[in-house]
Amino acid sequence: MRFLEASIESLGAKITGWFAVGYGTFAFLGRALLLLLDRTTWNRATFDVVVKQVYFTAVQILHVFLGYALIISWLIVTIILSTAREFGLTEFAMEMTIRVLVLELLPFLTALFVALRSGSAINTEIALMRVNNELDALAHCKVPPMQFEFLPRLIGGVVSVVALASLAGLLALLLAYLSIYGLSMAGFEAFTRTVARIFDFRIVAGLAVKCALFGLAVTLIPVTAGLETPKKLFMVPVSVLRGMMRVFFAIVAIEVLSLALKYI
Repeated sequence: MRFLEASIESLGAKITGWFAVGYGTFAFLGRALLLLLDRTTWNRATFDVVVKQVYFTAVQILHVFLGYALIISWLIVTIILSTAREFGLTEFAMEMTIRVLVLELLPFLTALFVALRSGSAINTEIALMRVNNELDALAHCKVPPMQFEFLPRLIGGVVSVVALASLAGLLALLLAYLSIYGLSMAGFEAFTRTVARIFDFRIVAGLAVKCALFGLAVTLIPVTAGLETPKKLFMVPVSVLRGMMRVFFAIVAIEVLSLALKYI
C-alpha cells in the first residue's frame, strides 16, 4: 500500500512538473512575442544582434549542412527510385521523393542538425550566464536580456531553420530531377507539373509553419531550460541534457502532429 501511495505521489509530482515547465515556456514565449510587436524593440543594436545570430546559426555552417543534405538526399532518392522501378511505379517516383524527402524528412533533419549544433550551445551559454550572474549584471546595467540575448536567438533560430530547410528542399528537388531525367530538359514539363500539383497553398503554408515551429523549438526550449538552471556550476551539464531531451521530444511531437493533420 505504501509503495502504491509513493508511486502515485511520484507520478503526480512529475505531471505537476511537466505542467509547470510547459506553463513557464509558453509564458516566456508570450513575453517574447509582446516584445517582438513593440516598435521600440527594433533599434540598430537589436537588429545587429539578430543578424549575428542568423550568421552563427545558419550562414557559418551552410557548407557543412549542404553537404549533409546532399548525401541524405542522394541516398533517399536512390532508395525511392530503386524501389519504384522494382515494383513498376517509376511514374510515381518523383511525387514520392517530394512527399517523403522535401516535405517530411529534410525539415525534420534540419531541425535536429540546428538543435545539436546551436540549441545545445544556447542552452549552455544561458545556463552559464545565469550561474555567473551575468544576466543580473545586464539587468542592473539597464540592458534588457530579453531584448538583446533571448529574442534575437528565437528569431535567429526560426529564420535559420526555415532558410536551411528551404535550401535543402531545393537541392533535393534538383537532385531528384537529375536522378530521374539526367541533364535532358525532356522531363521538365512533367516535373514542374508534379511540383505545382503537390505544392498548393495549403501544403506550402503548412510546411512554413512546421519549419517555423521547429526553429522556435530548437531555441525557445534551450533558453528556458538555461534559465531554470540552479546557480551551481555542476548543474550546467544537467540543464543542457534536460533541455536537449525536451527539444527532441518537441521536434518529434511537431512532426507527428504535422503528419496527423496532413494524412489522417
